[in-house]
Amino acid sequence: MKTPVLIALFAGFACMPAFSADKAAELIAQGKQAEQDGNVAAAKAAYTSALQVDPANPNARYALSQLNDNSGAVAARSRAKMLSQITIPAIDFDNVTLSEGLEALAVMTEKASGDKKFAANFMVQDPTGQLGTKTLTLKLKGVPTSAVLQMMLDQVGAKAKYEEHAVVIKPAGAK
Repeated sequence: MKTPVLIALFAGFACMPAFSADKAAELIAQGKQAEQDGNVAAAKAAYTSALQVDPANPNARYALSQLNDNSGAVAARSRAKMLSQITIPAIDFDNVTLSEGLEALAVMTEKASGDKKFAANFMVQDPTGQLGTKTLTLKLKGVPTSAVLQMMLDQVGAKAKYEEHAVVIKPAGAK
């Protein structure tokens, strides 16, 4: 009678590593998806959970390490994604400076984001101070914030770099 019970217990324990490896792989996949979505907190939680299920999992350790090293870039992707999802109902700029246009776009973006109250946080980095005074004209309806921003920047010869907490605007030739 003891032998069948011991065999059943041994068989159950033998299946445990396969279960934990499968569960860890599932959690790692969730973490990778969260990274793609720019959700640092969800990715970190998934990788940490994978390590709790399978503490020796090298993929979870590596993914968590990489996330810690690159969390700013992941958050920047989140900012870029959010700006591509927020649609500005209408925009009518006639000979406004880039600084004025960015201020107006930031207000429109926050308003269009609804309950999320997303702040675009545009920041101009130009040692000469000339970029913010360049003028632009734009008349659009139903366009994502990211597209409006790119059209504005194209008109004044600037580029955007998405960072964790802001979108940094620089002259097109600057590094």
